[in-house]
Amino acid sequence: MKKFKDYDSIQAYADIPQLPRGGYICKIMNAEEKTNSNGTYLDICVDIAEGEFKEFFANDYRRQTSEDKKWHCHYLLNEPKDDGSEQDGWTKRKFKTFINVLEDSNEGYHFDWDESKFKGKLFGGLFNMREYRKNDGSVGEAINLARVIAVEKIRSGDFKVPDDKYLGSAPASAVTFTPIADSSDDLPF
Repeated sequence: MKKFKDYDSIQAYADIPQLPRGGYICKIMNAEEKTNSNGTYLDICVDIAEGEFKEFFANDYRRQTSEDKKWHCHYLLNEPKDDGSEQDGWTKRKFKTFINVLEDSNEGYHFDWDESKFKGKLFGGLFNMREYRKNDGSVGEAINLARVIAVEKIRSGDFKVPDDKYLGSAPASAVTFTPIADSSDDLPF
């Protein structure tokens, strides 16, 4: 077999770090209003702001070598349709909860309906693992920003990480890695 030319520089999948499930102080890197077939939502790009895993998703972004780099931590927040439905009531509560968390976690901040001002704001994020179905039908695992809480709750340890979400009844094994710091490349924001 002939050795291909970039073999020595290729990063093996086993070396890709994974954020451990837990509670983290997070920072909003970008927030953008988008629309899909289900309605309008906020796509909020998030990174870890403090501690051992600070800049975890920025480092992940910098490690990517393909032309189509992806930011791997988004919190999608549906905007209420104001249609009076039960689903819309749930959407309104989730939206208001997110806003309350931002206001509680960022002294002097008051939401004024301008999502661009979310950038740089802190909040507490609870991350669990979720299984998902890949395009080829196999099952994958991903870290999931499952819930937002006030920063103070993370700092005081007053939180419980939501249970992991499995497609079936048997959990897959969890593997965690330590991130590799690299701050030399630009981020997509």
